[in-house]
Amino acid sequence: MSLKLIIDNLENPGKTTQSQYWSFFTDGVMGGLSQGTAIVTSDNDMPCYKMTGKVTTENNGGFIQIRTNLNPNIDANNYEGIYLKVKGNNQNYSVHVRTPLGMAPWQYYSYSFYLEENWIEIKAPFNEFKRSSFYQPKNLSEQQITTIGLVAGFNDFYADICLSEIGFY
Repeated sequence: MSLKLIIDNLENPGKTTQSQYWSFFTDGVMGGLSQGTAIVTSDNDMPCYKMTGKVTTENNGGFIQIRTNLNPNIDANNYEGIYLKVKGNNQNYSVHVRTPLGMAPWQYYSYSFYLEENWIEIKAPFNEFKRSSFYQPKNLSEQQITTIGLVAGFNDFYADICLSEIGFY
């Protein structure tokens, strides 16, 4: 296994260490009604990406997310998992990754976690990620990871999450 690889710690807000940009998406891309925003701010002097919004499962919806491409792709075989330094609002969130074998937008691997209102570091081991489709390989650890995203979704709630650092361990 390799050492830690930082993807973003807001040294250059909006841009990852791989010079990739973050994008904000809602389920509106598929007709959903969730709404939100993502901004660069700070919380208790901690610079962060703050994603807020109303997540609703109405009209087949149910998510808001920030996502970035990984270029070059990350070989999951070189790491144990993903770490995030985050703060939330007593809700469930998840980290999603995509691989070249996931052709459809609904094909990803996810790891869910509960966030309270204090800063913590979450470690998401690859062997605990769940595939979204039966057609994807079961094991994420032997694949190339092409995107990484922070997701609020799949329930009706108000999302309020801050991300100060994300990477691989």
